Amino acid sequence: AVGPDGTVYSASEDGTRRAWSGTDGSHLRTLGGRTLPVYSLAVGGPNGAVYGGATGTIRVWSGTDGSCQGTLEGDQGHPVETLAVAKDGTLFAGNADHSIRVWSDGEHLRTLIGHTDWIAALVIGTQGRLYSGSYDTTIRVWSVANGTHLSTLEGHTGKVVTVVVGLDGKVYSGSSDTTIRVWSGDDGRLLRTLLGHTDIVLSVAVDSAGTIFSRSVDDTMRLWCGATGTCLHVLAVPAGEFAPLVLGKDSKLYTLDEGEMTITVW
Repeated sequence: AVGPDGTVYSASEDGTRRAWSGTDGSHLRTLGGRTLPVYSLAVGGPNGAVYGGATGTIRVWSGTDGSCQGTLEGDQGHPVETLAVAKDGTLFAGNADHSIRVWSDGEHLRTLIGHTDWIAALVIGTQGRLYSGSYDTTIRVWSVANGTHLSTLEGHTGKVVTVVVGLDGKVYSGSSDTTIRVWSGDDGRLLRTLLGHTDIVLSVAVDSAGTIFSRSVDDTMRLWCGATGTCLHVLAVPAGEFAPLVLGKDSKLYTLDEGEMTITVW
C-alpha cells in the first residue's frame, strides 16, 4: 500500500510490517505491535492511518510513527483478505466468509452480505461507490454511505481476483479466466475485454495517462493502451501466487517478487 505522502507499506505472512521511503527506498520504520501474519494493507482516512488485515482482526497503526493504535475484532475464524478506506476514514474489510464488514471510528457499523464466495478485492470508486470482487465471478457495487447494494457486474467466467478504479472512474478487473475487463463507472456496462495472458490475472493498475498494467501467474507483466485495449509491451516478471501491482506518488509502479521477498520500483 502507498500513503498520500508516497510512503510505501509492506507486510508479510512472517509477521513483519515495514514502511519505506517512496523517494529513495530507504527503510523508515517497522510498524509496532504483536507479530502476526498480515494478509492485506490499506492506508487512508483523515489521519492517514495504516490498516492491516489478519485472521479475524484488523490492526491499526499511526501513519506518522508506526505505533499500534488498536485492534478491530471481527470473525476469529476467517482471514481479512482485502481492505479499502474511504476519505472520511470509513473502513471496509472483505473476508473469506463472503462478507464485507464496515467500521467507523473503531466501531462496527454494518455487514454487507451478497457474495457467495471468497472476497478478494475491494476498492473505493467515484460517485460514492464501493466495488467488491469475489471468487463467485462477480463484482458488486455498493453505496459507501449506507451499504446499499446498487448493482452487480457480471461477465467473468472465473474468480475475480483484483479490481481497481482509474482516475476517469472506469473499473478494471482481473480474473482466473485470464482476462482483464473494463467497465463503465457510470452504468456498469462492459466496455472491452483485454486478451493476452495465459493464466490467472493477479493484479491490475492504471496510471494517470490511462495505461493499464497487469501481472499474471503466466510470469509476465503486460502494458496496455487504455484507449484501445491494445497490448503495448510484455515483460518477463515472475509472479508466483501473490503478485501485487501498486501505483504510488509520481506514477511510480511497485511490484513484489514473492520468491525473492523484494519490492521493485519501475
